[in-house]
Amino acid sequence: MTRPRKPFGANHPGRLPATMMKVLAAEMSDPTRLRRGKQYAKDGSVLDIVIDPGTVTCEIQGSRSTPYIAVVAVTPGDGMPLRRDVKYTCTCPDNDNWDDYACKHVVATMFTLSDEFLLEPQLLDLWRGRSTDGEDRDDDRDDDRDDDGTYPDVDDTTPSFRVGSEKTVRHLRLVRPGERGGSGAGGANEAPRPLVDPLAELLKVPEGAELPDVGEIERIEPQLPRSRDLAAVLRDALGNLRIEWD
Repeated sequence: MTRPRKPFGANHPGRLPATMMKVLAAEMSDPTRLRRGKQYAKDGSVLDIVIDPGTVTCEIQGSRSTPYIAVVAVTPGDGMPLRRDVKYTCTCPDNDNWDDYACKHVVATMFTLSDEFLLEPQLLDLWRGRSTDGEDRDDDRDDDRDDDGTYPDVDDTTPSFRVGSEKTVRHLRLVRPGERGGSGAGGANEAPRPLVDPLAELLKVPEGAELPDVGEIERIEPQLPRSRDLAAVLRDALGNLRIEWD
């Protein structure tokens, strides 16, 4: 583990990747979690940080005595990743929040990583799985393949990461040319699944049923507000309102 570094002064070499990391954190969280996560990163609640190829792990002191562990994983590549390239998990209860936002501890991890990029921009290449000489560390993953060229199955003990509401395992790899997103051998030849409306069956008119005759709807004069200005605005809006029934 390594204590996070605090940048001082100006004209640091990694201003661009540091800013882009903060923007990415804002995209992945909501304003409340973003504000609290920024405060955690600022007030020293992030105790340790470890940057490895593909992952960054932080230990954050929260409201309980035992620190929370947040991990942000990224797919191999060049430069700053997009939101879809980043997966995250945390040991806090908010990790499984219903609105699928990154928790404040994940935000604190990303802001702490931003400070590291500010001081040492080469760490972005390390995090993305690339060495400083330009070689892709993902090539080393070929040694993990089985004899048939596929990757071994992942057991249930592998940590899971989240991208929004989707959960995936920490078994990351690039999609090779000719492959689709699916893991099957025939993924490239799979036909696209047709779109199905789950409410169509419930909303359709039963066979033999007839729609009721509604008849002509009588015009009802609305009760206008006392204010002349508001009444004029409402009268004009109602005069231009049209309802078309399919």
